[in-house]
Formats: sequence, C-alpha cells, structure tokens
Amino acid sequence: MTKRMTMFLAVLAATGCAAIPLSADRLEHNEASMRAASEVGAAGVPAARLHLQMARDQTVTAKRMAANGDDRAPLLLARAESDAELALGMAREATVHADALKAAEDLKVVQARGDR
Repeated sequence: MTKRMTMFLAVLAATGCAAIPLSADRLEHNEASMRAASEVGAAGVPAARLHLQMARDQTVTAKRMAANGDDRAPLLLARAESDAELALGMAREATVHADALKAAEDLKVVQARGDR
C-alpha cells in the first residue's frame, strides 16, 4: 500500500510539473503586436504605454507559468495579446488625432489666405 501511494504521488508530482505548450502562432502574434505598438509610438501615449508594459509583463508571466505547468498560461497569453492590440490601437488613434488637428490648422491657414 505504501509503495503504491509513493508511486501515485511521484506520478502526480511529475504530471503537475509538466510544461504546458504555448501556441507558437499565438506567441508570434503577441510579439508582433507588441513590436507594432512600439513602432507606432505607444511609448508617447501614456495609456498605450501602460497597456504595452502590461502586455510585456503578462507575456513573461505566461511563459513562466507554461514552463511550470500552469494550465492558465494560455489565458494569460491571450490577455497579453489583447493588451498589446489595445496599445497598438491607442497609439494609432493618437497619431490619427494629431494628424486631424494638424489638417484642421492647415485648413484654417488656407481659408485665412482666401479671405484676403
């Protein structure tokens, strides 16, 4: 009986420590989203910078969780992916907004010239 219990606990411990594979496609998409957010200028938009940092932190934690066999790792990676996409969207929105303001100012200048 003791031998069986020891064997059962050994198998249980080995199973609990098995790494959980994370999808290579999900990891690649996550990294691409974080890279794109950085390139679009997320660092210059406070809210986007926050979500980009959260995505980076969550990605590191998800990889660590997967290596430790935590089955919640794919969920955390999905959350990181969402934060990276949000950072990308916020950075793009800030760029479009700045461009729209500049266009409005340029239009005012052109209209002022036409009124003379």
